[in-house]
Amino acid sequence: MDASPATSARTGDCRFVTVTPAGRRRYMEILANYLLRNRHVIDEHQWWVNTREPEDVAFLLRLVDQYPDFFRVVTQPMHGAEEIGHSIWRFMRQATDPRTIYLRLDDDVCFVAEGAIAAMREARLARREPFLMLGNIVNNAICTHLHQQAGLVPTKWGLVAEDCLCPIGWRSPAFAAKLHRRFLKDATAGKLDRWRELPMEFDGLRRFSINAICWFGADMASLPESDRTGVDEEPFLTEEVPRRLNRPNAIVPEALFGHFAFCYQRRELEAIAPEILHRYQRIARHADAANCYELSAAETIRFGLTKAGARVRLGYRRALAAAKGLRPAGSKRRAA
Repeated sequence: MDASPATSARTGDCRFVTVTPAGRRRYMEILANYLLRNRHVIDEHQWWVNTREPEDVAFLLRLVDQYPDFFRVVTQPMHGAEEIGHSIWRFMRQATDPRTIYLRLDDDVCFVAEGAIAAMREARLARREPFLMLGNIVNNAICTHLHQQAGLVPTKWGLVAEDCLCPIGWRSPAFAAKLHRRFLKDATAGKLDRWRELPMEFDGLRRFSINAICWFGADMASLPESDRTGVDEEPFLTEEVPRRLNRPNAIVPEALFGHFAFCYQRRELEAIAPEILHRYQRIARHADAANCYELSAAETIRFGLTKAGARVRLGYRRALAAAKGLRPAGSKRRAA
């Protein structure tokens, strides 16, 4: 990880703070590299502790100990039965400093293109009208719909609807694996411009998976719901608030991010394509993505054996679920 000292990222009197509901160590290790690489842009990064896993919490605390001038841990009371969106709202409603711009990145943001974080900040400063500025996110159903419309994603893989909860773009692990492989090949071949030099226009009033979103603290503070708990953040911030205020959200094409998986994709994607996260890990550790796609002979064998065992286990679980008339475990309504 880049340990270079932070320089001021302030623009006038406005601070720029990034935040992440955290988290899972295997993903945060990737994201932390990108955050540290962007210390010249970011004033502070807050890890919002949304996990009870001791190893994950310990990893966050080690990061804070190592970079106390940059990373900060933020906690809120946790309730076991609370929906994930409701629990994260406890943090969101506190991100209201009137002199701060906030950028939220999910913990499984596994790729951050050079200049993407700065592009979000600059777009937020330049465009006051949208309630949220949204990232151009690989593996985000609405963005994938737009990528497919631009010819980046083959229709033979399945048509992705302009719908946050699209059965293909949001739920399918097989589709996500193909999408990541296509994107990774472009990323390592220096062909990212084809993903960010395209129109990313949508009405800004429909539900959008909030993997990378940017807002003014003053705007969040102005919402009456900032004094309440029990708010489902995603539909509230991407549908209800923009409609209420007549301030449609907008995507920033230049702010290119990769998002690893939604809840319906995650287990199977990690099982059938473990090399994908490994490739993202390699890219995150190196400022230059070139030569990070090809696997060594040992890695090829290791991942091949992992995938073979995973297919057997998945087949068994599916057969067992079908026999019992049950849906496979691990499903939740809202994507994490």
